[in-house]
Amino acid sequence: MRPVRLLALALATALASAALADDDERSCPTSASFVVDGFRSPADDLARVGELVGAVAPEPRLIRRGGLRLETACGEGPALPWQVSAAPVPANGELLLVPIPARLETVVNSRYPSGANDGLLWAGRGVSAFASAGVAGRKGPLSFALAPELAFFGNSAFALRPSAASGDLRYMNPWYGDGIDYPQRFGAGSTGAWAPGQSYLRLDLWNVGLGISSENLWFGPGIRNAIAMSSAAAGFPHVFLGTSRPADIWIGTVEAKVLWGRLDRSDFVPNPTHPLLTALVVDYTPRWVPRLSVGLARVQLQTWNDLRFRDWFPFIQSFEKKNLTSWYDDPTGNNPNDNQLASVFGRWVFPASGLEIYAEFGREDHENSWEMLIREPDHTRAYLLGLQKVFRRGDRWVRVHAELTDLQILRPDNVRGNPVYYTHSNDLSYTYQGQLLGAWIGPGADGQLLAVDVFDRKGRIGGYVERVRRNEAVYWTTIDPQQLDISHDTELTAAVRQVFFAGPVDVSWEAGASYRWNRDFFRNEPNFRLSVQVGLPLGRPSRDAGGVLATSDRSREDRAASSAEGTKQ
Repeated sequence: MRPVRLLALALATALASAALADDDERSCPTSASFVVDGFRSPADDLARVGELVGAVAPEPRLIRRGGLRLETACGEGPALPWQVSAAPVPANGELLLVPIPARLETVVNSRYPSGANDGLLWAGRGVSAFASAGVAGRKGPLSFALAPELAFFGNSAFALRPSAASGDLRYMNPWYGDGIDYPQRFGAGSTGAWAPGQSYLRLDLWNVGLGISSENLWFGPGIRNAIAMSSAAAGFPHVFLGTSRPADIWIGTVEAKVLWGRLDRSDFVPNPTHPLLTALVVDYTPRWVPRLSVGLARVQLQTWNDLRFRDWFPFIQSFEKKNLTSWYDDPTGNNPNDNQLASVFGRWVFPASGLEIYAEFGREDHENSWEMLIREPDHTRAYLLGLQKVFRRGDRWVRVHAELTDLQILRPDNVRGNPVYYTHSNDLSYTYQGQLLGAWIGPGADGQLLAVDVFDRKGRIGGYVERVRRNEAVYWTTIDPQQLDISHDTELTAAVRQVFFAGPVDVSWEAGASYRWNRDFFRNEPNFRLSVQVGLPLGRPSRDAGGVLATSDRSREDRAASSAEGTKQ
């Protein structure tokens, strides 16, 4: 109950602060837009933190995509701590082309693989590398991006959990077998991969967007983890249909997206297939509750063979298995050839307090009835709780971030069965090319993060402490019954990180030291991880964009004049 009490305390504090500061609630007359080129770019973090203090226009931030996007600065809010590239202003009817910054990254792991939310990259032991670049364009309602990615997987040998399999299958996950495409190692040596990356082609008319994409997707409010969809794997190719921006329905605003994708498997599971992934995700921001957004995601995987027409729209199914007897022609409503993952989530921002709180609750199985959901809400459940608080100290922003994620199985052995998160038979595990689509901490894991960062005109500097405990279902069903002298697989990490700028180039680095007790219930090991990322603009800022948005040492009047001049031109 401790996490629930902490969340209740944070909520009470936020509500009290908001009640005392209603007159200080900041509106956001927009000024100029700036460019964000992906989930891991410094501008992405800056935009979310800037919203908490009224410097960036509010957004639900519950349905996100990893490609190039625009954020809007608030004309009367505090200045952003550092310069960001302003968005080009297209001329009527003309083709607008924008080069996407090249991003180069190197990751070094000293003893065993370690990485989080790094997309295509799988950072094995040794030196791994990643590169991306591209161009985005728009002409009228048609927009596109071509942003391919390349990765090199350092894959030096490290101690593996022994397996009875041979060939490539000896690298298969030792605990879940063919129940998940989640290998402990990607083969016997260094290898590489490429992907279309954050590429897309879309048509937007009357606030409806339709297109094809290979961008990373993120569902829910989490920052370090997400239960339903994260960027722990590469973006998978998909077709989508949804709102172009939040739609005003008088009682609030709504965003929605449906998508259909085809997943690839690695070589490290027997008989790999190409499951169909379908998803429906919706969020709603009430008219009468400022800065609160809530949402729902429903993701389903199905075997590709023998799909009927209605199988392409499983997200319209009933949530109760007892109502699916005719759908699946089965008296129990069960279908071994599909798997559902659903979550509800919400985010509440209090800019007068510089605070946001957020949460997500997920289930990894259809429930037989609403009655059973009420009686056993913990069946296949997962949850995520988090908050960010920003303290302004002159030109500096100090951000404190805490997040808790729990995918554990409370009752591994019970009459109903309790599937481990992201695992499933018939090659329906929740992965893409051997990496997780959900929370990077993995099946049956829990994690806690506490981070502190300082933002100023030079960039960002800070660090975090994180604890991750993995494979709890394995511990309780396999390790503990054998009465072995082996405890839980737990990792503790302390890391420092920084973003700084060398002219137009942004440089991000992170150095972390970890100690993992009983890694894969095998042995204790330390690990040192160093990552360095460089973002290099491939073009000069357009005069139409007014150069760059203001830094903290410019006055509000200067910023407004610069924005007005850029818009006028």
